[in-house]
Amino acid sequence: MEKASKVMYSIANIFNWIIAVLAVFLIVMSALAMANVLPADLVAQANLGRVTLVYAIIVFLIALLVIILVRRAKSSNSSKGWDVFFIVVGVLEGNIFYILGGIFGLIAIRR
Repeated sequence: MEKASKVMYSIANIFNWIIAVLAVFLIVMSALAMANVLPADLVAQANLGRVTLVYAIIVFLIALLVIILVRRAKSSNSSKGWDVFFIVVGVLEGNIFYILGGIFGLIAIRR
């Protein structure tokens, strides 16, 4: 079960990398919109600006933090507390792979 937990965390981590890349794209687009490089109609349609920039930065930082924490949880000597944490993260993110990884990690016998 411990191996299944690590596989689920790896799959969930792929989705977090996708979120991080999309957040970087949104940061760049918001910065370009604030610098008046993009056409005004595109900026108005996409609602790009300072609020979007701050939101994208927060999402990016949270995605990076979760990616780093997954590396810690996947190590062989991690505690069951990480599995409970990732069940909560999975519920908050709506990511079934974190939930399954946490459940499999709780069930696994650690040696």
